[in-house]
Amino acid sequence: MTKLMVEDRIDRPAADVFRAIVSPDGLSSFFTAEASAAMVPGTVVTWRFGHVDATFDVEIGEIETDRLISWRWPGADVTIELADADGGGTHVTVTEQPMGDGIEGAARAVGQTQGWTYFVCGLRAYLLHGIRHFGLSAAIRATVVG
Repeated sequence: MTKLMVEDRIDRPAADVFRAIVSPDGLSSFFTAEASAAMVPGTVVTWRFGHVDATFDVEIGEIETDRLISWRWPGADVTIELADADGGGTHVTVTEQPMGDGIEGAARAVGQTQGWTYFVCGLRAYLLHGIRHFGLSAAIRATVVG
């Protein structure tokens, strides 16, 4: 099964990173336009993404405080792992799978790489500098041509 992984390091404790992701106020500060509720295992929350005029129901999976966050959304499973980084801070690993096969899978991987890179950059900007939604637009595109 093809999976995508995006990794980064954020100079904040895992507890801060975790809170920013699982709370509706935190998540809507850097990733979604709106999150209907906190992430609680076994629940379904609704996320709205204003820049692409999309709304998704997200099934929350396993949550381990300050360590693991997982969910299922249309077509894929997402896991975010948090670990102590060498020299301090938190190592963040986002994994999404499956990506699919052939040109369709490659195109999905390109799009999701773009999205998860924005996620970790937005999370860092929010946690380190208080910057909310620093500039993703509906015009940004990445394309696979085969």
